Amino acid sequence: MKRALITGIAGFAGSHLAGHLRAAGWEVGGLELPGVPRDNLAGIDGVRVAGADILDGRAVEDAVASSAPDAVFHLAAVSFVPAAEGSPRGALDVNAGGTLVLLEACRRRAPAARVVVVSSSEVYGKVPPGGMPIAETSAPAPVNIYAFSKLCAEEAARCYRRAHGTAAVILRPFNHIGPRQAPSFVSSSFARQIAEIEAGLRGPVIDVGNLDAERDFTDVRDTVRAYALAAERCAPGEAYNVCSGRPRRIAELLEILLSLSPARIEVRVDPARLRKSDTPIFFGDGAKLALATGWGPGHPIEETLRGILDWWRGRVRAGARTR
Repeated sequence: MKRALITGIAGFAGSHLAGHLRAAGWEVGGLELPGVPRDNLAGIDGVRVAGADILDGRAVEDAVASSAPDAVFHLAAVSFVPAAEGSPRGALDVNAGGTLVLLEACRRRAPAARVVVVSSSEVYGKVPPGGMPIAETSAPAPVNIYAFSKLCAEEAARCYRRAHGTAAVILRPFNHIGPRQAPSFVSSSFARQIAEIEAGLRGPVIDVGNLDAERDFTDVRDTVRAYALAAERCAPGEAYNVCSGRPRRIAELLEILLSLSPARIEVRVDPARLRKSDTPIFFGDGAKLALATGWGPGHPIEETLRGILDWWRGRVRAGARTR
């Protein structure tokens, strides 16, 4: 049986990856900050979780040694751009420093393990429309501290590959969505508001930001399937986009979600939700990953959005029962 260690295992993507690997027969262990809720792991049997800060070198090394992983999936991060902007040093410490701590632990305790370092499409920066779709040959040009911190994490992985032979693979996921995602992200924000309106917890008005922006959305279940395939089939030292290759207007996501609700809902633009740095269109080229692994997205966007809305309906109902 193959063994995996997932950092940030109780988070959005981490929990979905744990479920995917367990279903595929992997033995799964993980790291999560002490005190972080582990509700996302409910219903996933046989997962061992160690409470540890990714910056605690001894604790991380102990976790790597005890799990003896064949593959390590590094998802622990400050993952929300505004949060990183609000604490630049903290984001750099966690995203870059935490990657360095993990790579060193793997060098010492699991030198043969594949290490999948999850970066971000944000490293590409503001690519002009003529540069779409974005391929891995596009030079990184970060325009925010989150992207900078992720590029630093990538460079740490490349350094350990060159210096120590660490089998580190770099992935650059574009927008991935699904149940369990924080409401600070767009599709989850829309779905939560709709669920609250349906439950009578707010008026029939949904607040939105820029609906004209076009982004590359992939179901989180497809995204984590790409992570698992990358651990087995991608070349160490290389970077790979994880994306659908198709741009969708934010307005399209909202229209689909509204069509799934019986409620009559007014849409209102909230200036506080508008970002000055928004680029009009941003989507990727996933050919390199497809060639290496055979991966491609498999879940239609309508199915994904229905799953998000149904998840939020359940959360809202559960919250209403405890009031």
